[in-house]
This record gives sequence, structure tokens and C-alpha cells, in this order.
Amino acid sequence: MEGHSKYMIVVNLVHIFIQGLLLVYIGYKKNETPKFVYYILGGLALLIPFSIHKPGLHTSYWNLINVFHYLFVMPLFLYIAYQQKFTDDGYNNLLILGIIIIVYHLLKLIMRLLKHKQNKM
Repeated sequence: MEGHSKYMIVVNLVHIFIQGLLLVYIGYKKNETPKFVYYILGGLALLIPFSIHKPGLHTSYWNLINVFHYLFVMPLFLYIAYQQKFTDDGYNNLLILGIIIIVYHLLKLIMRLLKHKQNKM
């Protein structure tokens, strides 16, 4: 497996087992969520500039993904970490968002692993 493929598999696993599960946990536990979970989410948001390439002005797929993380994901995670209290609808939205992140990255992971398996044959 080449380096980029391994990196993308790690990216999918991090989204599934860290970001997605944190959002599901917050959405499920609601007001009973421990504060350190919010701090972890805020820390992940602050790591985005160190783990995701700075977006350029072109409209490639990967550049749009990077723009999305800088303009939406980072502010959202920082807001969640700062606010720490939401309505029931807000918690339900976080639960649903976490499930969407998990399912999307699980599908991407399966497709990458199947592609790798086909390339080996």
C-alpha cells in the first residue's frame, strides 16, 4: 500500500473513532457530558491548521475539502467546545452529525480497502 493510501486510511479511522464518536457521545450524554470531552473537541479544532493543508484559491476537490475544514469544521468544533450547553435539538443535531461522519468515513474506508485489495490482485 502506497504512502498516500495509508495516510487516507488513517484519516478515515481518526474521523470514525475520534471526531465522530466524540460528537455522538456529546449528543448522547447531553448535559451530562464531562467538560474534558469538550476540551478534546476544541483541541482537535486547534490542530486543524497543523494537520490540514492551507487552502489555495483553486477549485480542486481536495482544496474544497480543506476550505470546508477551515471555514466550517474548525469554527463549529470551537463553538461546541466553548458553549458546552445546548438545547435538546442541538444535542440531537450533534448526535446525527457524529453518525453522519462515522458512516461517511466508514464507507470511504471500505472503498479504499477494497480498491487496495483489487490493486494487489
